[in-house]
This record gives sequence, C-alpha cells and structure tokens, in this order.
Amino acid sequence: MRFHMICVAALLALSSAAAIAQVPSSAQMTCTRQPRMAGQPVPPQLVAARQAARQACAADMEKYCANVPKSCGAPQRCLNQHAQELSASCTSARQNVRAMNGHRV
Repeated sequence: MRFHMICVAALLALSSAAAIAQVPSSAQMTCTRQPRMAGQPVPPQLVAARQAARQACAADMEKYCANVPKSCGAPQRCLNQHAQELSASCTSARQNVRAMNGHRV
C-alpha cells in the first residue's frame, strides 16, 4: 500500500512538471496578426525612418521596455505607455515614422 502511494505521488509530480514545461513563454509566442502593409513594398524612406527611430529609441527601450517581448507590436505599445518619459530624439524619430505612415502627429 505504501509503495502504491509513493508511485502515485511520483506520477503526479512528473505529470505536473510536464504540464508546466508545455506552457509557452512570452518569447516563444508568435504573432498572428498581419502587418499593415502586407504584400506591399515598404518605401525606402520609411525603412530609413524606422531604422533611425530604432537607434534613437535604443536607450529608452532598454530603460523602460527591456523585458517586453520583441514581437506583435509590444515594443511600440510599451513606448506609447512611456511617451511622456521618452527622450526628445526618440519622440522626434517616432513622430517622423508616424508621419510617413500617414498618421497625425
């Protein structure tokens, strides 16, 4: 009887550990949304503006959004949440990208 209880306890411990291991981390989750400009070529000016914004916002990303998954728009949402705290160069670069995307600045 005691051996039976030990086996059941071990089986339960192993099965719960396997279930926990199957939960995907935020880094493993994939984005299922389609890009806004799917199937259309991205203008070179927009590519350059995005690159400039990435460089201008690198320190702000590290400071405010270091633990945010790098997909599905999460970095942009994080920067939006910290818009009042961003550096002037990051804010300016982001406004430039938004203007090129046709958004009001």
